[in-house]
Amino acid sequence: MAKDASKTADASSPSPTSEKPLPAPKRPGTSGTENMLMMNRRQASEQFVKAQRAEKAYRARKQAAAARASYDETKTHFREAFAHLGHGARGLVSVVRAAPYLVCEKKEAWRRKGDAKRRARALEQKKKLEEALARQSDGEAGAGTGEEGAEDGEGEGEGKKEGKSGKADRKKKSAA
Repeated sequence: MAKDASKTADASSPSPTSEKPLPAPKRPGTSGTENMLMMNRRQASEQFVKAQRAEKAYRARKQAAAARASYDETKTHFREAFAHLGHGARGLVSVVRAAPYLVCEKKEAWRRKGDAKRRARALEQKKKLEEALARQSDGEAGAGTGEEGAEDGEGEGEGKKEGKSGKADRKKKSAA
């Protein structure tokens, strides 16, 4: 039995080849309140990050909606602008083609205006000549009756003759 006792004693004592038992668990170093506060802080931090992400996503959605509206409006304006540019280019081509006709129309208007002025001047000159002839004929009729009419008629006639000869004299002087 002694042999048995030595075998049992050997079995109960740990041998260097067998596993060591785990140390007894120690009491945690923190209290339940501290654990609860740390857990609350972690949850609050996670909620804050989640709220930030949600806020960014909301802001992005709002900005994207405004950007889409602006993009659509701008696209419409550019489409209209290109259409108007096309109309303008076509109009410019037609104006360039019709430019000679526009110039001819302006020249015709100027010619008509000049003709009207020439006619008016000719009528005015004709009136003056007719009045002068009427005075001259009155002067000749009056010359037979009195000296005053003869002097008026002679003065007018002489003035006209001088005027014509004066022009001829000026032409001779300018030519020389």
